[in-house]
Amino acid sequence: MRRKQSFLQGAAVLAAAVAIVKVIGFIGKIPLVNILGGHGLGHYNIAYNIYNVMLTISTAGLPVAVSKMVAEANALGRAREVRKILRVAMSIFLLIGAVLTIGVFVFAEEAAGLMASKDSAITIRAIAPAIFFMTIMSSLRGYYQGLSNMYPTGISQIIEALGKVILGIYFSMYLASRGYSPDVVAAGSVLGMTVGTVIAMLFLILRKTFDRNPPTGTVNETRVSREIAKNILAIAIPITISSGTLAFTSFVDSALVMRRLQFAAGFTEEDARWLYGAFGIAQTMFNFPSAFIVPFAVSVVPAVAAAMSRGDRRSASRTIETAIRVTSVLALPAAAGLSVLSWPIMNLLFQHSPDEVRAAATPLTILAIAVSFYCVVLVSNAVLQSIGKARLPVYTMFIGSVVKIVTNWFLVGIPEININGAPIGTCLCHFTIMVLNLILISREIKPAPNIGRMFGRPLAATIIMAAAAWAVNGLLAIYVSSKIAVLGAIAVAMVIYLILVVLMRAVTRDDLLMLPRGEKIANLLRIR
Repeated sequence: MRRKQSFLQGAAVLAAAVAIVKVIGFIGKIPLVNILGGHGLGHYNIAYNIYNVMLTISTAGLPVAVSKMVAEANALGRAREVRKILRVAMSIFLLIGAVLTIGVFVFAEEAAGLMASKDSAITIRAIAPAIFFMTIMSSLRGYYQGLSNMYPTGISQIIEALGKVILGIYFSMYLASRGYSPDVVAAGSVLGMTVGTVIAMLFLILRKTFDRNPPTGTVNETRVSREIAKNILAIAIPITISSGTLAFTSFVDSALVMRRLQFAAGFTEEDARWLYGAFGIAQTMFNFPSAFIVPFAVSVVPAVAAAMSRGDRRSASRTIETAIRVTSVLALPAAAGLSVLSWPIMNLLFQHSPDEVRAAATPLTILAIAVSFYCVVLVSNAVLQSIGKARLPVYTMFIGSVVKIVTNWFLVGIPEININGAPIGTCLCHFTIMVLNLILISREIKPAPNIGRMFGRPLAATIIMAAAAWAVNGLLAIYVSSKIAVLGAIAVAMVIYLILVVLMRAVTRDDLLMLPRGEKIANLLRIR
């Protein structure tokens, strides 16, 4: 029988995969930072930002649309239509992926010029083919997510991460040992990303080809391909615009930051690129906890869409509240911990790049605050998309993007603030989007999810935990090395937070019962 998971079980599967992926990524990131240095990281980040914009255009909306439509068709027993949705989606994905890949490759020099870093063109070309292969992979991931089977997505993420890290390090080390310039060495690292994407895509194609448990159902009716394509695009386009708005803003913001550092704050192009590369370390730390929230955003779409298709609005509301509450339980302590322990954590992980760590410490202290906002944005966007309100995030993301660009324009150009203005803009951007999304969800979903239950207790536990982490790190640093002190502070903070979450009932027994082996976990923690 085909494996199907509940909302939180699916999220747990993806979260486990993300944990493995992030461990792999961090293990690989440390030597990569040492190989590339600040200048190479600048090229890497510029290429990745352009790749991220194109990837968002090609994959942000379509997998969600496939997931939503497959979940709805599967809930109604339309197995034939489920298969047809995938075929139509693949055709759309292939066309979009090919066009964007060719565009990025051909216009790499123009894109590098826009980023005020002309030498980054070769790095941009090295990453361009990954866009095409990622679009194919995303369609298959959306298909399996719609069937509430998150294992193929999780396994492919691990394969992709292994390929990126192993091959990226190998290519960059080889090129560095041959004395190539930082832009060429950075191109080698992103070439590993491209090859890793190909390997993960091949796994999913083979998984689908030899699938022994295809979807089954009794309804043979199916819509024509044109209607399915029209519905896919009707769902995908607003989602792509909303996600693309933020990705495009990041692209524009990267160019803006580079230009403001040079032409307003007075840095040279080389120094500005080094500073931006150091800031990339802070962004890596920022992206780490938010990656664990993506599974909730992915899992909430089919779960809520299926409930809404059955007319069960109360179940949909309960799923939404659970998703956002669990998100806050995970995101708030991660944000607080990164903020109060920013320098010792980075010093522990990137000890061979002390100059870059010092430059990135203050930006991370500020940027970490945005982690909690961004995580809620991810899930709340998915909620609005799953209830058929995909256009609403377009407006909230646009408003947040304007806030970010305006803030960065003024702050980064001030010499005393320089790169520190970028994380301030990010904080204000995501906070604005989060507040607007929560207001819209409360208006659209009845009964409305309870804001107090979603944030109150996790926030109280986080404040106490953050204070304890800061105090323990300061005390231990007097007697032991900073590396041992931060590890001790993290361990104490985790224990304190777990105790507080249980005592305050921030997570309910019903939440845990939706997890794999949830009853055993609930009994172990004595949550009734």
